Amino acid sequence: MNICIFVTFLFFSGVLSKKYVIGSRPLSMPVKVNSGLLFGLYGIILMNYSFPVGPHVIADMRHLTVVVVGVYMGWLPALLCGVVIGIGRIALYGWSSAALIACVAMLVVGVLCAYLSTFPWSRLTKMNVMNAACMLVIFITLSLNLENMETVMRYYPTQLVISVIACLFLYLITEHIDSSNMLFAQLEKRASTDHLTQLNNLRQFEWSLHHEWAGAQLHGQELSLLVIDIDHFKLVNDTYGHAAGDEVLRGLGQILLEQARPPAIVSRNGGEEFTVLLPGCSSVLAAATAERIRKAVQAHIFKLPSLQKKLRITVSIGVATHPHDTGIAESGSTLVEQADKALYHAKNSGRNKVCAASQSLHSAPLPAEK
Repeated sequence: MNICIFVTFLFFSGVLSKKYVIGSRPLSMPVKVNSGLLFGLYGIILMNYSFPVGPHVIADMRHLTVVVVGVYMGWLPALLCGVVIGIGRIALYGWSSAALIACVAMLVVGVLCAYLSTFPWSRLTKMNVMNAACMLVIFITLSLNLENMETVMRYYPTQLVISVIACLFLYLITEHIDSSNMLFAQLEKRASTDHLTQLNNLRQFEWSLHHEWAGAQLHGQELSLLVIDIDHFKLVNDTYGHAAGDEVLRGLGQILLEQARPPAIVSRNGGEEFTVLLPGCSSVLAAATAERIRKAVQAHIFKLPSLQKKLRITVSIGVATHPHDTGIAESGSTLVEQADKALYHAKNSGRNKVCAASQSLHSAPLPAEK
């Protein structure tokens, strides 16, 4: 029953932690604290499914909650989990010498698992070593509480065998959940990310536009959009090949990320067209950002390692701002339309320019490309 309940807890935790793939990035302090408290709660619930092995002495699999959270989440959650379960032991079953010993035992389990979690071992090794250490603590606890080795040996071997089997079973379940979360994260990223530049794709841009538009409408804030297109990009592909064109697209994506800066949302909408969504940005600041991007692209030398060549490119940029250029529009599509019109104006009036929906900002022509 303990194992079945624990498996349910693990699947529930897996749903809660879908975006936290173990080992993919450092976990934040709130995530660690919440994990420790949550698994501590799991341990307290497991105590309600304990079985008595003597006066004021009960046995269950609560220590495995500390083991699992220590292996997969780190030392702090393991320590917190042990503390929560220790306090819960006294809160649920009252104050007695046996309860005090059990409480201290869970604190020791928490400290041991926290310490062992810092070792550079595999997860399976950590789980087995932590489980063995916990079962040693439990053996000492039972010996102190029962004061009768015959009674201890009547129950302890069975609990030890069940604990070892449960530990291996829970390891398999937890690894399966973690692998599923990893696949989910990969699919989610692929669904929203452009595979070439690793920027947001068109689908994610449309979602971001809808979200930011709703926020701008709700809070009465400005929202600006830059639509960026590479000048004569077909010539790059025709002259140097599509591999070179891909290098240029990747390089431009990095420039946009560097120059736009958070909270800007940079996307590749397809082909050689990029967008930069600027929440809370006025038309003046948006135009200044666009001009900074244009100059950075013009000054950048794109290296093509496969061809051992270098080239320069330019971009044309259209800028539109809500509500300055959209009026009482009901959707973000109007913002896109206005930015597109500004982009077409920039291209038709000489390229390598920034044009706003309401005015044009002309720039000096670029020297001949090499």
